[in-house]
Amino acid sequence: MTNDTILPTIHPNGTSDQVLLREYYEIAVSIEALKEKIKASTFHGRDYYPQDDDPIKDALMDTNAFAMAHNQRNVHLNNIDDFGVYIAEHIKHILKNNPDTINLI
Repeated sequence: MTNDTILPTIHPNGTSDQVLLREYYEIAVSIEALKEKIKASTFHGRDYYPQDDDPIKDALMDTNAFAMAHNQRNVHLNNIDDFGVYIAEHIKHILKNNPDTINLI
């Protein structure tokens, strides 16, 4: 199996291009809203202090609790971005193969 995105085949026995496009578009809008909510949320080092045994580690080291939490958060944000790209590929595919559906969103 390839790493390429597997895209739907639009045909009479499947879900219509209009429904797929509308639903993928709604997902894309929701992803953008989620990213805005995340950006607007409080995420600050003071909320992770003190969690380490050594106070100097909290202040100076890249391995302190906040730095590790920041790294974890970035992994999840990247996953959200990746899912957004996946959804965008579906939208692009539907529009490319069914250009008249653009009027439905």
